[in-house]
Amino acid sequence: MSHVDLEEYRRRAEEFVGELDREYYEHFSGRKARCETAAVYDRYPELFTREAIDGLEELYAEAVDDDKLRLAYLLAFTVDGFMGEQTKHLADELANTEGEATITVDGETIGLRQASVVQGNEADRARRERIQAARLAATAEKLNPLYDELWRRCHDLAVDLGYPDYKELYGTVRGLDYDHLRAELETFLADTEGLYERVMDRLVRERLGLTLKELSFADLPYLWRAEGFDHAFKADALIPSLRRTLAGLGIDLDAQPNVHLDTEVRELKSPRAFCAPVRVPDEIYLVVLPHGGQDDYGMLLHEAGHTEHFAHVRPQLAFEYRHLGDNAVTEGFAFVLEHLLLNRRWLSDILDFDDSDDYVRFAAVNDLYFMRRYAAKLSYETRLHAQTGPLDAMPAEYSRRLTSATKVDVPEENYLADVDDGFYCASYLRAWMLEGALRLMLQENFGMDWYASRDAGDWLKALWAEGQHLTAERLLLRHGGGRLNADPLRHLFEQVLGR
Repeated sequence: MSHVDLEEYRRRAEEFVGELDREYYEHFSGRKARCETAAVYDRYPELFTREAIDGLEELYAEAVDDDKLRLAYLLAFTVDGFMGEQTKHLADELANTEGEATITVDGETIGLRQASVVQGNEADRARRERIQAARLAATAEKLNPLYDELWRRCHDLAVDLGYPDYKELYGTVRGLDYDHLRAELETFLADTEGLYERVMDRLVRERLGLTLKELSFADLPYLWRAEGFDHAFKADALIPSLRRTLAGLGIDLDAQPNVHLDTEVRELKSPRAFCAPVRVPDEIYLVVLPHGGQDDYGMLLHEAGHTEHFAHVRPQLAFEYRHLGDNAVTEGFAFVLEHLLLNRRWLSDILDFDDSDDYVRFAAVNDLYFMRRYAAKLSYETRLHAQTGPLDAMPAEYSRRLTSATKVDVPEENYLADVDDGFYCASYLRAWMLEGALRLMLQENFGMDWYASRDAGDWLKALWAEGQHLTAERLLLRHGGGRLNADPLRHLFEQVLGR
């Protein structure tokens, strides 16, 4: 019989989630130099034990209906926490090593985290190659030994919990068949290969004067930085554009007492925007470091999608539905706002960017590239996480699969740095599918200018209010969007890029 006090466990779990997200916020916003998640785990020693997992599994086996769903989400959270608690010192060492690491290129010292931004702004192709080489060398020397130790430990822990491997553990606790999803995405890769090669080659010729075969991995940050569109994506218009977009949906960003917008420049601040949902829905941080360019706008809109989702969750919902659940749902809502960058009407109305055909085509190619890249990541990770021993074959496997999908030689050095915990790449891929369906529904029900419709805002708020109670599949079915698959996305890509 389980000895877990469920209500006490839930209360402590919610406190833990808040403290952990606050720690991430403090560190990655640059307010705190060192990340100390291990100290957070140490304050909650009872949450992430083998006994807690066993007790929740017993309760889950006996539960029915809503109680069973809540326990499924809680069990997945506990497994995540167990993995995190067992590897907390390694995770902190990795975050701090990356945060403190520098590279030297042509006598200039660059922070490793900032190097991608520098590379993206570098017009000199030879210097881009030198920056990339230094980044890869630092990754191989300073990070990969830690990543190898981390992932092999996680794989061992999955076996210790009684599962054949990490993939089976997460497939079970998430209720997902990763092999089935991989097969669907491999069909998407095959179906879009000809389109991708054609439009990517055309884009690279236009933007860089190269062919796709000549394009190198070091060129990609500069290609996607798209400096030629900076006239439309000014740094000082970034936050005002978000305010106007949300206002059109009936949301006053500055009147939301639970949303804290952090735009302050700090030396250690992450260059990537992020959302920290410390207490859902009462304390949500949206962190951004404006530096200009279309990628900056995409990141802000994406994280604003998370922010507004969490800020509108009904406070009466159970902890599991406010903080846990299927992360493909919140990622889907994040993509809904991010993909306004593919909407010509939004570009014209919000940014006064009228002649946007070239940009929209660029943005669609960019999105297709990243979806194909993530499809290949899932294919790779289903193999990586079926390992129970040395990872010696994985660098070549990583490079082969991502190179095949992107048609750019992907270096082996990132074979572990490019992996997120708990098969999060599957959440992104399912979120892309969810967003594709939601985008079509928004356009059909409220028009191409749905972002200026309070009715559309009310529709989104009603979805947001449910937190992550429903999985992406169930949410889509409940709201008439059909089965979750890649068909809406394929249709949307073909609308912009042809067949």
